[in-house]
Amino acid sequence: MLWKRAKTFKLIPVLPKNYRSICLRAIEVATDPRVLLDNQLITDFSEQGKLTQKGIRSCINFEVQDGNIGIVGFHDHPEEMWVNANYQNFASYCEQQGWLHIEGPVS
Repeated sequence: MLWKRAKTFKLIPVLPKNYRSICLRAIEVATDPRVLLDNQLITDFSEQGKLTQKGIRSCINFEVQDGNIGIVGFHDHPEEMWVNANYQNFASYCEQQGWLHIEGPVS
C-alpha cells in the first residue's frame, strides 16, 4: 500500500488547499514522475483526466512519486496529506504559493 511505503521516510504534515496545483508542482519537481490515485497509475495530467481538484479530493489513496520515492500523498483523507521531508523546498514553495499550510515539524 502507498501509505505503508510513505512511512519508511520522514514526513512533513501539511494541510492542502489546492490539490491540483500541489500535484502539478510535484510532477514538475520529479525527474521520473508517477501519479497514483487509488492505486491506479495516472498518465493524463490534463483537466479532462482524473487529476483535478475534485478527483484528488474524492480519492482515498494519492501519491506523487519520483520513481519509487513518494514526494507528496495521503491515505484515507486528503486533509492528512504529507510531504517527504527530503522535499522540504517543495513544501515551502507550495506554502508560499498558498497551496498548502505546513502544520508541524518533520516526524
